[in-house]
Amino acid sequence: MMQDPRPINTNIKTKLINPEKEKPSRWSFLKILREHSDLRLFYPEINPNAEVYKMRDNLYCIYYDGIHCGEMWCYLIDGPQKAMLIDTAFGLGDLKGLIHKLIGDKEIIVCNTHCHIDHVSGNSHFDKVYCHYADQKYIEEHQGKDVVDEFVYDEKGELGYTWFDVSDLPPFTPYEVEGVENHHQFDLGDGYIVELIHLPGHTPGQSGYLDHQTGCFFIGDVTSAFGSEAWDVYPEFCTINALRDALQDFMPRLEEVSGVFPGHGTIDLHPKTLKYILDTANRVIYHPEWYDTKVDFFGTPMYAKFIYQQGSDLKYTKSAVIKEEDPEEREF
Repeated sequence: MMQDPRPINTNIKTKLINPEKEKPSRWSFLKILREHSDLRLFYPEINPNAEVYKMRDNLYCIYYDGIHCGEMWCYLIDGPQKAMLIDTAFGLGDLKGLIHKLIGDKEIIVCNTHCHIDHVSGNSHFDKVYCHYADQKYIEEHQGKDVVDEFVYDEKGELGYTWFDVSDLPPFTPYEVEGVENHHQFDLGDGYIVELIHLPGHTPGQSGYLDHQTGCFFIGDVTSAFGSEAWDVYPEFCTINALRDALQDFMPRLEEVSGVFPGHGTIDLHPKTLKYILDTANRVIYHPEWYDTKVDFFGTPMYAKFIYQQGSDLKYTKSAVIKEEDPEEREF
């Protein structure tokens, strides 16, 4: 009998109650990685909610089951003197203890790709986080247990999406948020640089982090834009056009990238994935009416254009697109 999705059999503590339907390429990757990969590290005595995959000599990819969202990745770079943690998901379990198991007692620089709850709720484990300045205020104003509770529980007040031990949520403690500019460089010691690259659209401050040494590019969420209707600050950063412009600006540096690591789904993608997203953004901007399907994205009606060879799509609202003329309009 066909199952949708097919179960992924691991001994992680969280359990999917009502998972999303299987996205074939994404799910197949995760099933093989999580069931059969020798890259997997698991320390249930420290944190039974998280799996770790060592994808480079100094890169640990921390996996969490999604809670009312797609599965979540946090990325830990082990630098010469300091470590960098990119995103904190919901921070289930002893995230900090797990990190110190992997990298020892080094100082941890914590950065968020953007302000959404599934990327920042584990920030409470730490005293300070960094992000692009356009998302700073939102993160500051949406700290608190009630924000998480509203997201993870269904309308009946139950865990209708993913089962987890609620005692594993980090106790809320206020933390400092420092906003930085595009191209801000973080030094992990001995000149080991990780650079913030602004990739707006999904949120005003959505950004990637480029490891100058390994070429790993941690891009966050770059496959949707909600427009000015969803954001009352920095509306110029909330469009497909803003994402397109940022990707276009980055194209001369594409050779610096060895692998692309999104916030959800398949990781260590080929650098040309960014070019495919750019091409799709241009198609949306030139012909927003030529969408492939309509979707309901957490209650927001959106249009979607499939991204070439990625098994994903670029989602947008009407207000997220400023239509432009196609400079290479051609007849078929």
